[in-house]
Amino acid sequence: MTVGPRFRLVPPEALRWSAGGEAPWLAEFGTDLEAVVRATASLGLRCALEGERVRLMAPRSALEALRDELARRGAKGATEALARALEPVRVWRLRGIDFPLDRPIVMGIVNATDDSFSGDGVGRDPARAIERGIALAEAGADIIDVGGESARADRPQADPREEGTLVAQVAEGLAAHGIAVSVDTYKPEVAQAALAAGAVLVNDISGLTLGTGAAEAARAVGAGYVLNFSYERPKRRPNPPPQYTDVVLETLAWLESRLPQLWRLGLAPEQVAIDPGIAFGKSHDEDLQVLRRLGEFTSFGLPLLLAHSRKNFIGSATGRPPDDRDLETHVVTAFAYWHGARIFRVHDVAGARRALAMAEALASRPPGAFAPDAGSWPWARDARAPHAAGPGAATPPPPGQRW
Repeated sequence: MTVGPRFRLVPPEALRWSAGGEAPWLAEFGTDLEAVVRATASLGLRCALEGERVRLMAPRSALEALRDELARRGAKGATEALARALEPVRVWRLRGIDFPLDRPIVMGIVNATDDSFSGDGVGRDPARAIERGIALAEAGADIIDVGGESARADRPQADPREEGTLVAQVAEGLAAHGIAVSVDTYKPEVAQAALAAGAVLVNDISGLTLGTGAAEAARAVGAGYVLNFSYERPKRRPNPPPQYTDVVLETLAWLESRLPQLWRLGLAPEQVAIDPGIAFGKSHDEDLQVLRRLGEFTSFGLPLLLAHSRKNFIGSATGRPPDDRDLETHVVTAFAYWHGARIFRVHDVAGARRALAMAEALASRPPGAFAPDAGSWPWARDARAPHAAGPGAATPPPPGQRW
């Protein structure tokens, strides 16, 4: 018989370990409200109608039944939205390269500029950029994200032809080493040049605010595309600054409104990742609000990318300068992995890999994954307390010892 405490309080973060598949999810609908209310009632579920939204909490099995009931009732919008959340994209497909999303994906940053905010730019020298990218790949990067223009609003725009030539040279050099290359650009000309040189992903910080040219370039060759939240067009500071009632809900609505444009262009969900846009149109406090509620960005069932490395919200929290924020970046990386992010754009790849190995062990591995086995115990056979005080105490543990 299992003996338990007289009282136990399980915080929300621990529910999925404590309750397993029956841990409740919060689902909120803003479409097909009448159908949702009737469907939940028919299934014996409780819901709350608040203005133009319906909210309920239920385990996955009940949400699956709700999805089927909504489909039976012809509630297309609600059915599709719930289905996407319940069956998210499992493999990110980038121009013939598949990245399974049951493990973290690390993007190493190569700034082929001399005006990067964090001081890590290698200058406009393709050879140095290629060398940097190879080093990051050797440190564990799955993808190298190459940029030829600083995103800082106080720095000038690069000429598209010169920028395209530069990033194409870098992309070609890295691809020749078998490295997956992303191009960090919102300019169609630059995206096309990099893709022609072998890039497999377009990381577009504009969020379609400058049209769909970069997305069309990705679709034309079967490359991936990152949809980034961008309150304002690139290289501009919002003036006056944006005012949010709820920055997370408004960012989600912003992203949701743009996804149909990508589907109309012919991009598939397996090609598209979303980025909530840390440092884009948000104060540092609002960046932190987004990070606290990052799990809500998995609602679309799409790969979730986080570009947070060394950014200024960290400076607000710790007072550290940009070139000394890797430790804090890794803390955020581990936190974000727990909340559903799977793609991490970082400067310090080796450190990110270490942080993610620990985050995976805590958040993704099942009980027993690190249990002792025949090779890890005992390392001093027949050890007893008196013996442990003697020479045998110095016996080194075997590799992989788990006690």
